[in-house]
Amino acid sequence: MMRRAVRAGLRVVSVVAFLAVLPGCSGADRGSGDGERPATDAARSGDGATSGSGDGATSGSGNGVPRLTPATTLDQPVDAASREGDAAVYVVERVGRIVRLVGPAWAPEPGPPALDVSDLVSAGGERGLLGLAFSLDGTTAFVNYTGRDGDTVVASLAVGADGRLDRVTLRTLLTVAQPYRNHNAGDLVVGSDGALYVPTGDGGSGGDPERLALDPRSPLGKVLRVDPATGAVREIARGLRNPWRVDLYDGDLWLADVGQDEWEEVSVLRDLVGSAARVGAGEAPQSFGWSAWEGPARYHDDEPADGHVAPVHAYRHGDDGCSISGGAVAPATLVSGDAPEDGTGAPSRLAGRFVFGDYCSGRIWSLDPARPEAGARLELDGVDELVAIVRAGGALWVLSLGGAVARLA
Repeated sequence: MMRRAVRAGLRVVSVVAFLAVLPGCSGADRGSGDGERPATDAARSGDGATSGSGDGATSGSGNGVPRLTPATTLDQPVDAASREGDAAVYVVERVGRIVRLVGPAWAPEPGPPALDVSDLVSAGGERGLLGLAFSLDGTTAFVNYTGRDGDTVVASLAVGADGRLDRVTLRTLLTVAQPYRNHNAGDLVVGSDGALYVPTGDGGSGGDPERLALDPRSPLGKVLRVDPATGAVREIARGLRNPWRVDLYDGDLWLADVGQDEWEEVSVLRDLVGSAARVGAGEAPQSFGWSAWEGPARYHDDEPADGHVAPVHAYRHGDDGCSISGGAVAPATLVSGDAPEDGTGAPSRLAGRFVFGDYCSGRIWSLDPARPEAGARLELDGVDELVAIVRAGGALWVLSLGGAVARLA
């Protein structure tokens, strides 16, 4: 295999970053083509059994089964978010745009998109404009995208009274050098402390060839806390492969981490803000184990086996899929297709459950956050190009890389 020098580094605008760069060598880059699914190396298939077919499994038919209500079609939607004081839902298109959906029909707002940074974004494969979050008061937007040079960029923008994101105010908070074209992760959340929390992929290729995910000198394969005011960065968790979509609910950060050869994982960073504070006081960051472990199985024998937190749920590659698409905890009520025009929701059998899917199989499951060991319940099957399940505007949104935007209730 070809060997080349790479640097997996972190650049922070304002203060000097605490993370050092790590040079190394790599194998072939397996994430270089346009049109790849955005959460893993290449399309895979297998015939392994799943550990995710626990109590209450259903084939997606019969009474009380959730249903999808189509809303609109966009260009490669990959994320959605809502903000304080605004009834609209903001949907991220991987190509570099953010579109506002307005109810009750949840159609795109007339006129130009809320943001267009397509000229700044390298889109295709696992790259693009990948994530959006808003400050607690809704006046600032945070975006996560792949820059033209292939690096991950996290930036802030002011949000106007009309809901448009003011590109003139765009300010880079964090840049993470990417040694390969895949495993860009891309999501981000805002904690109750107002800080920005950014999960990162392990740098790409396959199998963490440079062992970056557990290396404290690298920002890759981590959860990073970023202070939006100062740009100060702190690692608060490590040992992640490609946490494509995450969800902050009731103080806990749910991470859907795309697997390598055999296992897909759901992990949880309990008490996110408290964990960050404890790390700031000298406690070691929590480890999720990659690449010493993949799910419940040992992966690299040259990485330490002890001291990691196992996933709360894992399923084996096979009929159930090969690339977890991420998910979100459903609110107590969900805005569905027959909801009143005031946007209020109706009770749902998904209420309070973590709902996630798989890109390869198109299946959607749910877990009880209080009893994840009970296993996952199959809710729906055959969703085309299922790339994300996110919570925004009182609804669960199911996004298809092919363009479909639908609500799940």
